[in-house]
Amino acid sequence: MKSKASLFLVFGTAAAMLLVNGCKTEEDYKQERIQKAAEQFDAARKRDLASDRMLTLHDCIGLAMKNNLDVKVQNMERDAAKNVMWAEILGMLPDLSVTDNFTTRSNQPGSRSKSIESDGESYGYSTSQDRNINNLSVDMAFSLLDFGLAFFNSQQSHDRVLLKQRQIQRMRQNLTMDVVRAYFKVAAAQRAVDITGNLLKQCKDRTALIDTLLKQKKITPFRAFEENNRFLTMEKRLTNYTRTYENACVELRALLGVYPSVNIIVDDSVLDKMPSFDLPEIELLEQMAILKRPELYEIDIQRHINILECRKTILMMLPNVQLYMDFVNNNNSFLYHQTWWEMAVRAAYNALKTPQHLARYMAYSDQADIEKLRSFAQAITVMSQVRIAKADIASSLERYEINRKEHRNYSEHLKKAESIKRVQGSLSQLELDHLRLTTAETEIERLLALGSCYIAHYRLLNAIGVDNLDPATQTALKAELEQGRKRAEAELALARAEYVKQMEDAENARIARILFEDGLKYYDQKNPRAASEYFKRSAEKGSATAMFCLGKLYWTGKGVEQNRQTAFNYFKKAADAGNPEAMSTVGWLYYTGDVVRQSYSSAAEYYLKAAENGRDRAYYWLGEISCKQGKYDQGMAYFKKAARAEEADATAMVRIGNLYFEGNCSEGKNFAKAREWFKRAQSKGDASAKECLAMLDVAEGK
Repeated sequence: MKSKASLFLVFGTAAAMLLVNGCKTEEDYKQERIQKAAEQFDAARKRDLASDRMLTLHDCIGLAMKNNLDVKVQNMERDAAKNVMWAEILGMLPDLSVTDNFTTRSNQPGSRSKSIESDGESYGYSTSQDRNINNLSVDMAFSLLDFGLAFFNSQQSHDRVLLKQRQIQRMRQNLTMDVVRAYFKVAAAQRAVDITGNLLKQCKDRTALIDTLLKQKKITPFRAFEENNRFLTMEKRLTNYTRTYENACVELRALLGVYPSVNIIVDDSVLDKMPSFDLPEIELLEQMAILKRPELYEIDIQRHINILECRKTILMMLPNVQLYMDFVNNNNSFLYHQTWWEMAVRAAYNALKTPQHLARYMAYSDQADIEKLRSFAQAITVMSQVRIAKADIASSLERYEINRKEHRNYSEHLKKAESIKRVQGSLSQLELDHLRLTTAETEIERLLALGSCYIAHYRLLNAIGVDNLDPATQTALKAELEQGRKRAEAELALARAEYVKQMEDAENARIARILFEDGLKYYDQKNPRAASEYFKRSAEKGSATAMFCLGKLYWTGKGVEQNRQTAFNYFKKAADAGNPEAMSTVGWLYYTGDVVRQSYSSAAEYYLKAAENGRDRAYYWLGEISCKQGKYDQGMAYFKKAARAEEADATAMVRIGNLYFEGNCSEGKNFAKAREWFKRAQSKGDASAKECLAMLDVAEGK
């Protein structure tokens, strides 16, 4: 008892320690956050840029793609999706398990048995098992359902990898757009700070000058207030550029994935030239966008994932067939075989799950249809974004042109003012300083407008889903679109041709039916010649029935000159066109060798077509052909199909009885079965069955 109590105490203490150690208090989380805050801050400080390094737009985009943490997270998620895909592929492997079981007893196992027929024991105590048993088994199980589900899961996982790649592609495109926007903010603000650096100092000096002029009564208080207010407003605007520059630097640094300090230098020489806008027509841009935007690919991939879910649901509505194979090694000395293989097949079906599976199938099927509609809606949205982006380029160019003209006018006026060798008085100096400030402001507005042109250009690229639109890229995209257009036109032409053919076939069938009915009327009116003319016209429109009737007219010579070869040709055309009666007729002609050369293989071919099209009598002749070829078992099978058909063939029953009577089958002679089939034929009214039964009586000595 003491040992049990001690053991319980040990396990209880261990469990309590696990529970206590597994719980965290608010203070624990606080301390953990303090530690992580210090670690994350130090890690962020290490991700910094050299303060004197000048970055081009290309440099910034490259750094963003390399260091941006959101991109890294997406890449890690893509790698995780790949691992899931490989896990699903490996899930198609069968289950393999190895089990080694050793058992021992303190005494010899034994038992007795009791007789079922009497109350006494059949024998005394006995054993069939050793005290020590070691059983080793190697089991392999393969489930067809699990294999199918794993196969579809692997396909879905592959699609999810592709989906993640498209999401990464779109994130990189959006990141590029954000970097471009932030870069030109920094470039414009950086240039503005450089331009306004000295001017800000002059603004402060001019305030003292205005106060002096006011004291000297050279200007009125109202004029002094107005001039001070003008310079203060201008100073406020110019100072804001510094704040804008600092904020833009922080934004750009965050996109680059580096420490968000305020110091960053970009190559603002990009603002000295206008970007090239060699753009194709708007319709082609829209087509390019529909071709390249990753979001449209994402919707297509998601739709395929839903279609695979439908297929998985269909698979789950089928029985689960499992295959087993085991190898067993048992050291029980009483066993006759201590090593053996076992194989088994198991099938199971849960009928109560069928309604659920049907509901799931309908849900995923509807979702696939939704994704198809969403794809079209997204395509419309993409085209709208392209048009807006292109219009934004035009608007940006217009604003830039206005700002350029305004700056040029101010610059020319300032140049003329500064060319005057002697500025007349302090008031003239104030006007000149004010002109300098306004000119600087127009220069900054021009630079901002030029930056907006660049941003609008990249926004269009983002809307299309490409990195650039140089001539080579445009040529490649045009080639892709042209190839897709040709495929679409080919598919459309094929569909149109198929539709036209269906319409023509339907119209021909309607006309053929009318002509055939007219032919029947003339035939019923004892006018076979007129009937043959209408049958010919109907046959020309594709009526298989008219072909067959025309063949019968040529066979009998009614209404036409008798020609059995021509009749056979019409019979064959009718059979090939799908007339079951004509199939049987052609089969009979090949069987008998009438008109055409005898051919059992050709006869069997047409009789089989006739049987497959509902002519049960054809099974009898297939049986006869098989027996003539010495294939009695095959003939027996065909005879039984004819005998068990809806209109039971009594002749086939007699033939089955004869095969059992003569022993011309794998079962050998069997008078009992022969008698059974003869009696069935007799019950159907077959006259020869009575003679066959009498012959059987003689054979049995009755």
